[in-house]
Amino acid sequence: MLDSELKFYLKAHLGKPSVGFKLSEAENNKLFAYFNEHCEEGCLQDPKSQQKIKQAFKEYFEPVGYILFKLTENKILLKVFAYKIEPKDSINLPAVLEILSLHKDLIQYDYKGNKNQISIPSKLKKKIYDFVKRIKNEEIHKKELIRFAVNEFFELHDHDIVIIKEDQIFVKKLDEKYKRKVSENEKNTIANRYNGINEEELKSLYDDFFSKEENKSFFYYVAKLFVTVHMIEKKIDNHTYEQKVFSIIQSIIAEQLNNTYNRNKDFCTGFAGYIFRVHFEEVFGHIASLILTEIAISNEYMMDFLKYYSLNVIVIDGKKYKVPELETESGLKWNVVSMLSIVKIYVKIKSSVDILKKEIDELDKKIKVLYIGEFSPLEYQNKLQKEKEEIEHILTQEKKKLDRVQDTLLSVKNEQRKFVLTRERLELKEIIQKKRDEKAQIIAQTVQKSVITQYNNLRKTLDTLMRQLHRNEKVLEQNRPSYLSIKNALAKALVSKKTLL
Repeated sequence: MLDSELKFYLKAHLGKPSVGFKLSEAENNKLFAYFNEHCEEGCLQDPKSQQKIKQAFKEYFEPVGYILFKLTENKILLKVFAYKIEPKDSINLPAVLEILSLHKDLIQYDYKGNKNQISIPSKLKKKIYDFVKRIKNEEIHKKELIRFAVNEFFELHDHDIVIIKEDQIFVKKLDEKYKRKVSENEKNTIANRYNGINEEELKSLYDDFFSKEENKSFFYYVAKLFVTVHMIEKKIDNHTYEQKVFSIIQSIIAEQLNNTYNRNKDFCTGFAGYIFRVHFEEVFGHIASLILTEIAISNEYMMDFLKYYSLNVIVIDGKKYKVPELETESGLKWNVVSMLSIVKIYVKIKSSVDILKKEIDELDKKIKVLYIGEFSPLEYQNKLQKEKEEIEHILTQEKKKLDRVQDTLLSVKNEQRKFVLTRERLELKEIIQKKRDEKAQIIAQTVQKSVITQYNNLRKTLDTLMRQLHRNEKVLEQNRPSYLSIKNALAKALVSKKTLL
């Protein structure tokens, strides 16, 4: 079971974390159904797996408090407590500040050429985290302690941004005029697009910080949260979807930014609006893919939801409205019936391809474990065999030389000649013994037959999976154009609204 999958499950199904949270019996049963589906047999009895599950719960509740957690055979015992100490009152705060002070030469000011940006690089971040992880003398939000210490050390204002990343701690100082006050009559207009925050500030942070790799998982996660929570769980209707989809997605993005990066809610709301606009098509592309995955498994709600786009015209309170259609740029129109078989085939094969790739990756890791240096067991064995044959050839030649020398010694009369031959015989014997020792060393390095058998079996399985993957990828490519036509038509419809006729 992937850690990220469980973290997503908690986020999607348990709602917002809170002190005093109680896991209901229904939620407990759903969690164990989830474990049974995603864990290998015996997973819940494995201490490492139990620790991963506990860590997922710990991180989920970290924004509000610390937990007492116990996993039994069929029940999760959980209690959430509020942190007892505020970062400003922490007895460990001076130590964190001292670490920053002692290693201030590592701090990168004017980061990426911007005088308002500071980077605490990985090396210094690790020193801080190594200390904070060991704190046992107080119950405190450790990440917030780090944020507060950074704020104190650099004398930051409340509106400045502190972002804790895996590879660094990033500080963005904002001008006092970074946000203008939005009047009441501007709140639902373009003037409040980014919560009144200067677009240049948002663009600067985005360009300097929001990496492509981060985008890849971030926006898929946002789309998955929207589909899982608001569509699959809450089953919003098409009317509610059209009214609220943009605001819901922006609030999801803002919440992720707020939880992951900073407690400046105003800035996160504005930044969410900015990056949602930049990645608008990407987000709805993910949503379309997730919806199609659901109709591939015959999710009735999703199928009914999509049937809306085939209604053409609807009447509400005596008024006629034109409904968005699942139409391609070429004018081809899709409906649930026409798209169903294509989507089912594509999603099924795509799932198979993903599983095969994972299995191939796991097999490849098992095969690499058997490697000796840069050689596979078979290559290494062949290499040893070749070296052994070369030594045996040399031994044969040297033995023949020795036999000739010994035969000559029996008949030679000249003492000087006899001395030379005797010395040559000793040298040949030394060479022969050395080659025998080398041969013995090679034999000692011989790969066990069981290892060769294991390697060959793994290779055969891998080759079989590779052939199957190739066949499936070919089918996938054949169906891809039709699938993408459906996906793009759906993404276009999902960002459209019914219009009054």
